[in-house]
Amino acid sequence: YNRQNVGYKRLFIKPYNQFYYSFFNEAKANSVIIGKENYLFETPYINEYMGKSYIGYDSIVNKIQKLEKINDTLQKKDIQLIVLLAPGKASFYPEFIPEQYDMDKRTTSNYQIYSQLLSNSSVSFLDFHSWFRRMKDTSAFPLFPKTGTHWSSYGEVLASDSLIRYINTLDKIPQKIPSFEILDIEKSKKMRHRDDDIEQGMNLMFDIKDLEMAYPKYEINKHNMPNTTRVLTIADSYYWGLFNLGLSKWVFGNGQFWFYNQQIYPESTNGPKMVEELKLIEAVEKNDIVLLLSTDATLHRFAFGFIDNLYNAYFKKNE
Repeated sequence: YNRQNVGYKRLFIKPYNQFYYSFFNEAKANSVIIGKENYLFETPYINEYMGKSYIGYDSIVNKIQKLEKINDTLQKKDIQLIVLLAPGKASFYPEFIPEQYDMDKRTTSNYQIYSQLLSNSSVSFLDFHSWFRRMKDTSAFPLFPKTGTHWSSYGEVLASDSLIRYINTLDKIPQKIPSFEILDIEKSKKMRHRDDDIEQGMNLMFDIKDLEMAYPKYEINKHNMPNTTRVLTIADSYYWGLFNLGLSKWVFGNGQFWFYNQQIYPESTNGPKMVEELKLIEAVEKNDIVLLLSTDATLHRFAFGFIDNLYNAYFKKNE
């Protein structure tokens, strides 16, 4: 009753949140954990790193076997399947996970098994999770922000550039895709884009001190190369930064982004357009490349039903 009827409630939200943050080191935001040195995490990333969301070896083997069979079918239709595993904040910054998590109790994670099995599979596999961790101590600029949950704006540009370079090494694509060119890099301690998305959700009175972040100025060479190789992307929120850089529109042949294999972008920008409304095989086979992208925190539901749905569409009627 009070929530619905007491006036001026919004005036008290920021002081209330700031009070709990400043005096109790507690975030009044869903799934947010305050780590050491005020590094902010979301619990799904810590759960994955600790092995709490592990779905089991047999479940992952079953999904990889279906993926290989799908890959074989798509290859015969000259469609390239690529799996990209993105890093996660907890696995990138385990040293800042709060002490309430006992590292001695850490067990097998989904990422460990997926990366092992995908590396030995017939599916084209990009392990950006491992790559980002290897670059951690040598990168000129932070690859993850302190107060955000996704890879940094700088990391998104690196990931985009590397993904493009990889695709352009493939033999079966009809045309090379437009390349990325970094023109300049601006440094700032004022966060931009998604680099403080967790902090924004905490709705505090005062800013949490951030790292100095890098913001590349870039150009997509869309005038030098035809934008005709169409890429369908099925991904979680880690793809939003790449999508907003213009990858789907200017590099991936105006390819669609199926967000969590549910909403279709850019079509859903003007109202929901859902994957379930499509004829799946027909929609997939309009593309030259199918990209499955997932951060480690969502690996317990990797590809978000896409693999099972496409497998059933191709093979269930024959079983």
